[in-house]
Amino acid sequence: MPNGKGSLHTNVLIDTLKSRRKLEGYTTILNVVEFPKALELGLTVITSSLEDYLLAVRISQAMVKRGTPVPAVDAIVATVVINRELTLVTRDKHFEWIKEEFGGAETLRMTFFSK
Repeated sequence: MPNGKGSLHTNVLIDTLKSRRKLEGYTTILNVVEFPKALELGLTVITSSLEDYLLAVRISQAMVKRGTPVPAVDAIVATVVINRELTLVTRDKHFEWIKEEFGGAETLRMTFFSK
């Protein structure tokens, strides 16, 4: 997958569908499970790999230890983005906590989406 492409998080998918905007990029199967209408956007859907789940466990453990637990789905979404060198497009600020804990800008690239 090309570097620099965006992976759209559930909140962005919902806003995009409501506004009838067109976006290109990716989303995860977990985001589709959370919001099945995302399939109407024609994005490429990424299925999580074993490597994604293993890193998600490490992220979850670190975030709990830090005192800032994140939802399990979001830990997996973060690993999909990290492992594929994508940019996460989201409105959820708790991804900043993951970014702080797991290597900064080169590891988890994010764009915060505004309505």
